[in-house]
Amino acid sequence: MVSMKDIANALNLSRCTVSDILNNKLEHRSYKPETIEMVRMKAKEMGYVSNNIARSLKTGSTRTLAIVVPHLSNPFYTHIIQKVEKLANKEDYSLIICTTEEKLDKEDHVLQMLTSRMVDGILISPVSFEGSLQKEYSYKIVCFDRTIESGKYPAALFDNETAARQLMSQVLRRGCSRPLLLNTAESDYTIRCRMKGYRQVLREAGCELDDRLVYYDIYDKMQSYEIMCRILKDPDIRFDSIVLGTNFCIYGVLRALKELNVPSVPIAGFEDFNGSEVMDGEFIKAIQPEKKIGKEAFYMLLRYLNGEKPQDVFLQTDEIEDPFDEDATN
Repeated sequence: MVSMKDIANALNLSRCTVSDILNNKLEHRSYKPETIEMVRMKAKEMGYVSNNIARSLKTGSTRTLAIVVPHLSNPFYTHIIQKVEKLANKEDYSLIICTTEEKLDKEDHVLQMLTSRMVDGILISPVSFEGSLQKEYSYKIVCFDRTIESGKYPAALFDNETAARQLMSQVLRRGCSRPLLLNTAESDYTIRCRMKGYRQVLREAGCELDDRLVYYDIYDKMQSYEIMCRILKDPDIRFDSIVLGTNFCIYGVLRALKELNVPSVPIAGFEDFNGSEVMDGEFIKAIQPEKKIGKEAFYMLLRYLNGEKPQDVFLQTDEIEDPFDEDATN
């Protein structure tokens, strides 16, 4: 196995110089850029592989981070992971990717596993506003997309309440006043914020939200299809628009509308519905700044690892898209 000493001998440099460069300890050093590049190229040429175990014993850091998300099938989270992974590579960190499947017991298992892996820190979208992150952990934690009730950990968040107000305002501009809300978990931080925003806008417009039009625990196309079929067959339930909690619901909703020959109604949501450009429907979208959330959360975690306790950050929607309204926010 090639060692730092081998690289130093090949370049006629000190082992200390090679160690500083390969371990990215360049702060307060005066190495020339060409020297840094020469060492890195020679290490690659000779097949050098860093000994992370030895380095962690010496520095107390494994230079390993983790990102914990509910699902990998949701493009919102995969886009954030892609951004975080790119930034982690740039900063010479390894990244472990974990999923919770929206289950508290699995989330707890994942967090214990990450303790045994001696990660330096994690980014997490918690399962529950009230039930997640109840223990003490050996690593730094930054939440993203969702947070927890105690506010114990810094978070990079989408301003869901403001975006919900903007989205519902756009629905009302279409002449609608009885939105059907298909949400994910009622305990989800994002859903709580959105529901608050919806109710405020409807109340200001003199339209109270009908609780019979509010549904929870809908995560995928099959669940949305089944619930839509029941709703459409119930003559006592009337709605003139649909607001989705996740883009996975869209396919089930459209299938039910089509099979039961129900005229299209405006459908609103917080993510870009994949394939919506070729779907039959009137789509209103609040576009979330996924990559900005990932970038903000990652650098918050780095600052946290360097001894600073970051403050929560709230990011605004990139735009409200409504192809039937040229005056929609953009």
